[in-house]
Amino acid sequence: MRPGPQTRALCEMFSDLMDLDDAHRYVADPLAGMDARYDLGDDHRLVGTLCPDMKLTLERPDPDVVTAVTRSADLLREGRGPLLHLVDRAEARDAAAAWTERVNTVTARTDRVDVDALFIRLDGCVARALPTRQDLDATTLVRALGTWFGQLV
Repeated sequence: MRPGPQTRALCEMFSDLMDLDDAHRYVADPLAGMDARYDLGDDHRLVGTLCPDMKLTLERPDPDVVTAVTRSADLLREGRGPLLHLVDRAEARDAAAAWTERVNTVTARTDRVDVDALFIRLDGCVARALPTRQDLDATTLVRALGTWFGQLV
């Protein structure tokens, strides 16, 4: 890089661009491996990708408990697959009920509006996504749970 006013202006412009989420993702995602997509048999754009890190406000059933704020990446720390409900959908929770020993069902709010629920593998890859207001295919979710967390005996 040659010093000069043009180079400084270009660096400042690039720095400003990195403050924009879309530009930041365009540059940083390939470097972090976030642009990789595995074929998991679902054409939803999140399925087969690493789960985007989202700020989550966890729903607590007890009103005396302070509502916790965390990141989606924190859900993987327990070594159990998270089934993340961004909208409380009883049918998704019921479909996963048999895997409670292996899967954490978490209800949280976020600013994401394109999905109601995400089933995330232990490596952070989205295995299934339930698009907003779409009917749940419980068979597909149960098949994914069996594939990634073992068949029930």
